[in-house]
Amino acid sequence: MSAPVVVVGTGRCGSTLISEMMRAHPRVLSVSEFFSFITDLGALIPEAFPTAPLTGAEFWRILAGCHPRQNLLLRHGLRMDEVLFPPPERRDLIEAGVPALLLTTLPHLSDDPEALFAALEAEIRTWPEAPVGDHYRALFADLQRRLDRAIWVERSGGTLRIAHRLRETFPEARFVHVVRDGRNTAISMSRHVGFRMALIHFQLLELLGVDPFRDDDRSELEDLSDELAALLPEEFSAKAFWSYDLAPSICGHYWAGEVRDGLAALASLAPERLLTICYEELLERPRETVTRLGAFLDLGAPDPRWIAASTAMIGQGRSDWRALPDRARRDLDEACAPGFAALADAGIGDYT
Repeated sequence: MSAPVVVVGTGRCGSTLISEMMRAHPRVLSVSEFFSFITDLGALIPEAFPTAPLTGAEFWRILAGCHPRQNLLLRHGLRMDEVLFPPPERRDLIEAGVPALLLTTLPHLSDDPEALFAALEAEIRTWPEAPVGDHYRALFADLQRRLDRAIWVERSGGTLRIAHRLRETFPEARFVHVVRDGRNTAISMSRHVGFRMALIHFQLLELLGVDPFRDDDRSELEDLSDELAALLPEEFSAKAFWSYDLAPSICGHYWAGEVRDGLAALASLAPERLLTICYEELLERPRETVTRLGAFLDLGAPDPRWIAASTAMIGQGRSDWRALPDRARRDLDEACAPGFAALADAGIGDYT
């Protein structure tokens, strides 16, 4: 039996395309945006990886949480392209709160995600106490059985930042690391609903000293600019969200830090357990790169129909750092430089 695969990247690097390719493979269970949404866009990472064993009912609460950040976005009509459920007309569910597992992971797999959600709840709540990694494996194995898939491949945007946790939780897994030019990645982050929320949240947390989505303490409110104060949950609006100036260079600093830490977390993997794919290679040599990805899945002879279908999904990148004004381009170059240096040291890409 082939070992499972975890796809990691900084986010906005082309990894969503990998999930679409995996969904098209008849033998792969494509687990999409799982860790993104059960952690509420990265804000609840420790809660998703508890050190103590937990019961099935406790595990279900991790999966089915209606988390504040992603649901606030939905209520204000700020819907990420990755969110597949509920449809906009289901205002009842949007107002009540959408469980994390229902946003993308289950509708990515089923045309009736609510029925699958109910079936999983009935099963998982009965599970005995176990480490969280065993619960995750059992969940993915259950979905494999229901959908008749040979292996699972999990891919969530931005999980390079938790690569060390994923290695510890799934020591048997192989990893695909998707890399993209940090300058174009940063531009895409600055325009993306989920990344804007995550980076805004980081700033609110740092200045307030508490998580404003979980704590009502506003004793440090005077430290917030008017623009940031307008993004507190009690003041939030779509207009304030899009008006907030999130420069690509800020996202470039974030990208560089994630690349350095992520490469360190993956460095000790045996070569046969790590595949690095550059997004630019997908654009320039699509068939060759998809074939390499298919071989890494270790599911037997290459499937020419899957290779053709996956290759047809590849378009062109929409961000171009060269189009930025001179000052913004220089700031972005400087912000990304440490990440480029780390990639060069690892022999990855040529982003000069």
